[in-house]
Amino acid sequence: MTPLQRGLVRRALGLLDGARALERLDGMPFRDEGFGYDRFGLEREGFWGAYLGARQLYRRWFRVRSTGHEHVPREGRAILFANHSGLLPFDGAMITVDLLERLSPPRATRAIVDHFAFALPWVGLFMQRTGQVPGTTRNFADLLRQDELVLVFPEGTRAIVKPFRERYRLRRFNVGFVELALEHEAPVIPVSVVGAEEQAPILFGSKALGRKLGMPIFPVTPTFPLLGPLGLIPYPSRYHIAYGEPIWLHREYPREASRDPAALQAIAERLRQRVQDMVDLGLRARDGRAS
Repeated sequence: MTPLQRGLVRRALGLLDGARALERLDGMPFRDEGFGYDRFGLEREGFWGAYLGARQLYRRWFRVRSTGHEHVPREGRAILFANHSGLLPFDGAMITVDLLERLSPPRATRAIVDHFAFALPWVGLFMQRTGQVPGTTRNFADLLRQDELVLVFPEGTRAIVKPFRERYRLRRFNVGFVELALEHEAPVIPVSVVGAEEQAPILFGSKALGRKLGMPIFPVTPTFPLLGPLGLIPYPSRYHIAYGEPIWLHREYPREASRDPAALQAIAERLRQRVQDMVDLGLRARDGRAS
């Protein structure tokens, strides 16, 4: 962004939310490496500009409700790990907006994203400016060394293209975040998202066509590809986000566990089950069923 554009974003925030709100956002930790960006490309005003747009979805489209914010650290390194769904990653955006609004001081949530997204024209630059980071081990480790709040979806892209009949059944977790949590002594915070599965119900998908397009699967929903790009607009499903108590893996397991594939898989399965339990509880609460 140009200095003029950055000034316009700040002015918009001041007009919409008042000087105190802008002062509060200025308290968000930000490591400027020069020219207004941090080392991963995050631009403070770019992040705020995206927030102004995303919060309209947060408040009016998905009408997000959330609990458990007391479990999210206000400072220091930490890893949020959540279930993933919805075809497009609105769940990550809603978690980011939720924590920016609810934490004091506010924190930027740094989402770990698959590489292919950063190769897309314009999309990659937008993701960098709004705080998202390509998913390499080095990038992840550097974020933890800088005491950032990192968001991961350990199911990966498998979760966002699963058919609607398998909704809210979590896929196997990748183990990379477990390894890094142990090595860097970072707490992991389970997060459950209920509502995203209904925003884009997938009827079926084509793996062959997906491979040609560089995707794990080409999805077909009631509106996509029938309506073209308009078919990607999510349905206005209400979100329910819950944050669980931090888990300090390095206090329960020796450091050597980070180099033991069997141990890592067992820990990842334990964490997957923790989120699954939270999702199941959220579904019962949403649907009015007894626990």
